[in-house]
Amino acid sequence: MRPALRALLVALAFVMPPSALAAQDSTERAAEPGHWSLDVPARGYGLSFGNSARFSGLRFNIQDAGLDRINGVNITIWKSGKPVTGTVNGLAVGIVGPAAAELNGVSVGLVGVIAEARARWVTVGGLGVVSQGALDGLTLAGLGLVSQGPMRGIALAGLGAVSQGEMSGVIVAALGAVSQGGMSGLGVAGLGVVAQGSMTGILASGLGTVTQGDLRGASLSGLASVAQGTVTGIHAAGLAVVTQGGVTGVTVSGLATVAQGSVAGLNVSGLAVVTQGRVRGITVGGLAVVGEAGVSGLTAALYKVETRRAAGITVAGLYLKTSAMSGMSVSAYNRVRGVQTGISIGLLNYARELHGFQVGLLNIARNNASSFRVLPILNAHLGRAAAAAPEPAPGTR
Repeated sequence: MRPALRALLVALAFVMPPSALAAQDSTERAAEPGHWSLDVPARGYGLSFGNSARFSGLRFNIQDAGLDRINGVNITIWKSGKPVTGTVNGLAVGIVGPAAAELNGVSVGLVGVIAEARARWVTVGGLGVVSQGALDGLTLAGLGLVSQGPMRGIALAGLGAVSQGEMSGVIVAALGAVSQGGMSGLGVAGLGVVAQGSMTGILASGLGTVTQGDLRGASLSGLASVAQGTVTGIHAAGLAVVTQGGVTGVTVSGLATVAQGSVAGLNVSGLAVVTQGRVRGITVGGLAVVGEAGVSGLTAALYKVETRRAAGITVAGLYLKTSAMSGMSVSAYNRVRGVQTGISIGLLNYARELHGFQVGLLNIARNNASSFRVLPILNAHLGRAAAAAPEPAPGTR
């Protein structure tokens, strides 16, 4: 080939994308892209103009295609050809955006950055960053971050961060952070933080924090914190904290805390604390506290406390409804359908079997002699209970 013709083709390799040059020899380039380049001072090293496949140094190209390995600085203008291949180690800069199978170092794209396998260290996309593998390190995008693998490190997204793997580190998104795996570290989203696995760390969302696993650490949600597993730590929600497991720690909710398991620690709710398990610790429900298996510690509600067994100090504005009580109960109506051991204070006190004191306008102790069964002001029975009260059948409380 004449030197003048060869120089012309090298120049075209830099000015025109490989797809345009491919039209000159469709047979040769049907299987793989061409790799025309001008390398100074030697092929593969120094300064390169064109679609060199392997290069170390400073490389300029219009559109990468069939990339193998670039070490150093890679600057491109147009989006990469398909399929996206190769590895870039160092600085990758693109007007549309750098793309490679693996990006290691600093990758910056005016539109976006694409990694087929992994992008790590520092990745910045004007609109988005997409990886079919992992995103590791510091990752920023004006709109969205998407990875089919794990997302680890610091991830900041103008709209959303979505990962089919786990998320760990610091995840901040203006709209939502969604993980099909677990999430650990700090997660902040304007709308919701969602994970199919467990969540551990500090989580804050404008609407809701939702996990199909356990929720551990601290969470703050504008509407609700929801977990299919257990809830452990400090959690606050504008409306509700809801779990199919148990709650341990501190929970504060504007309306309700609802659990299928036990609730233990400090729990405060604007309307109700409701569980099918036990309630232990300090529990305050704006209207009601309902513990199917029992309540113990300090339990207070403006309307009612309803449980099979009440132990400790129970305060209800209207009535206590229980099958067994030990300790102290203060309510307008204390209704103990089994054994009461301790003292009840209210307008009307009723116990099927009293072992302690009743103080109120009217006091009823069914196990007293007939003349002392119903008394005003004070009633008492000082005999010791023979046995613990039996568990009531469902629906008989």
